[in-house]
Amino acid sequence: MKTGKEYLQSIEEMSFELYIDGSKISNALEHPSVRAAANAVAATYDLAYEPELQDMIITTSHLTGEAITRFQHVPQSVDDLVAKVSVTRYCNRRLGMCSFRCIQNAYAPMLHVTHKIDSEKGTSYHQNFTEWVKYMQRNDLLACPAITDPKGNRKIPAHKQPDPDMYLRVVGKDKKGIVLRGAKLHQTGAVFSHEKLVLPSTTHRLGDEDYAVACAVPGNAEGIIHISVRQSQDDRRKESVEIDLGNIKYGVHECIAIFEDVFVPWERVFMCGEVEYVDEVVNLFGASHRPTTGGCKAGWADVLIGAVQLMAEYNGLDKVAHVRDKIADMIAITETMYSCGIAAAVRGFELPHAGYVGDPVLANNTKYYASKAVFDLIRLAEDITGGILACCPSEKEMKNPEIATYLERFLKGVDEVPAEHRIRIVRLIENISWGLGSLLHSATHGGGSGQACKMTLYEFSKLQPHREMAVKSAKALAGIPE
Repeated sequence: MKTGKEYLQSIEEMSFELYIDGSKISNALEHPSVRAAANAVAATYDLAYEPELQDMIITTSHLTGEAITRFQHVPQSVDDLVAKVSVTRYCNRRLGMCSFRCIQNAYAPMLHVTHKIDSEKGTSYHQNFTEWVKYMQRNDLLACPAITDPKGNRKIPAHKQPDPDMYLRVVGKDKKGIVLRGAKLHQTGAVFSHEKLVLPSTTHRLGDEDYAVACAVPGNAEGIIHISVRQSQDDRRKESVEIDLGNIKYGVHECIAIFEDVFVPWERVFMCGEVEYVDEVVNLFGASHRPTTGGCKAGWADVLIGAVQLMAEYNGLDKVAHVRDKIADMIAITETMYSCGIAAAVRGFELPHAGYVGDPVLANNTKYYASKAVFDLIRLAEDITGGILACCPSEKEMKNPEIATYLERFLKGVDEVPAEHRIRIVRLIENISWGLGSLLHSATHGGGSGQACKMTLYEFSKLQPHREMAVKSAKALAGIPE
């Protein structure tokens, strides 16, 4: 298992083609925005070496029998699913943001689906994927799920798009492998991940066979071009500031990944043209990934609540009834998000030849609830913090000797707390709410939009026996004959 330092060294040894701030750079970690995000990942690697966290972080691979972290584990029980949610909450509480360690959520679904395809089609995808997971575990690597396609006109199937590359597709095959062309958007952590796990983002149909592709490629594979996105307040990372960052240790980084005829050998291909299995891949990944959202967003929210509690103290309002009531509401929202994730895990089930995934209805409900609940969390945080959250002078003003004494005097709350401490907390609340490490953006669209979850929630819910019973009960109670 890698240390954080070893992880960073391994990324520095890779050369990613990255365009950021209008220029091309080869060492992604040289850019402060990328470095701050990679430092967050490094911190999660170091957790494995904290003695008091061994029971939480370390487990045993069912594939190799070797010790691995839970970030690499294929859940083999309901307890493993619960542990995954809890570990994610703990990590994000430590970081105050995303931990970038969700790739294991794809392991069980892909092991199951690849085995199913092999048994029905005579392919060798399951062995390919099993070996790739072993490779990830034995080398303790980070992978970025490459899922979201540009999509073009959302009403038109992939193969009928005016531009055929609106969904990543296979444009060539030979006895050695396949060639990919297109793009993947919203790639969290792509330029500090060792691997990309390419998966379809939507349920393709007959005619879309070229788009039904799943495979693994090195993060820096030839032909992949990364284009950094522009995010709220990201210029602050390039300034000589600390306080204005809010979270002075860690950050996030997203990019677009362009696939310009990228070659993938057959041993790294897990689906190629089997369009009839795409629904299952998409739905099972959602069932596996979305319980983790309950822990992910709860961990973020824990830090937000802690910061808001400090702000209330610094303002002298921590004992005021309405402030305590609002903080209690924030706690209730946070624990509900976490409870949803735990419930989905507890109601999880085993996929043959793979591992365990969460209950699909409760998993999608977790993500759907979180996508709405964070708006209330942030509203309450802003309410308690006050107008200074949107009207705070910059760190440079606070350090200007001509005016610093005014700001030290007039930006204080209670007399015993320096103005700088109060402003640091303001910036952290800003960071988590809608700034450099936005909980809002992550919860709304990270891991799928709330609307996608709601649609899936409705479809899966119709299949549950108690829904049919509920309809019969409603008729009986209202006096309507069957």
